[in-house]
Amino acid sequence: MTLREMLGLILLTLLLQLTLATVLILLSPTGHLELSSLLLAVGIMVAVAGSVAAVLAFLFRKYARERTMKVALMGLSEDERRVFEEILRCKEIRQDDLRRRMDLSKAKLSALVNNLEKKGMVLKLRHHRTNLLRPTKEFS
Repeated sequence: MTLREMLGLILLTLLLQLTLATVLILLSPTGHLELSSLLLAVGIMVAVAGSVAAVLAFLFRKYARERTMKVALMGLSEDERRVFEEILRCKEIRQDDLRRRMDLSKAKLSALVNNLEKKGMVLKLRHHRTNLLRPTKEFS
């Protein structure tokens, strides 16, 4: 859930609560309902609903990110996993530096990086005579 969607949900809740308060005022047979107390109640309900939505969105986003990472790592070979974990750890690394760190041949590392790029896990950007490797937004 994005921030824009969350704000839309809060505004919708506010609109519904204000509509309910208006209906209560109009249908009140005795007229003992005060506008200020109804607005305070509406404000409290909107604050609670917004807080619950924010907490749920945060927890869901965290859970979804962790789940995506676990599922993606399950589908990798051992070498792909080692290369991907090193790229994650460094956040951004040149392919020639990664080759030296991992002690792999150019051809093998190139094939592994191409596989990770096809799976949408790594961004490969040309950088002079080598490539700059970064994890995609979903994995960073």
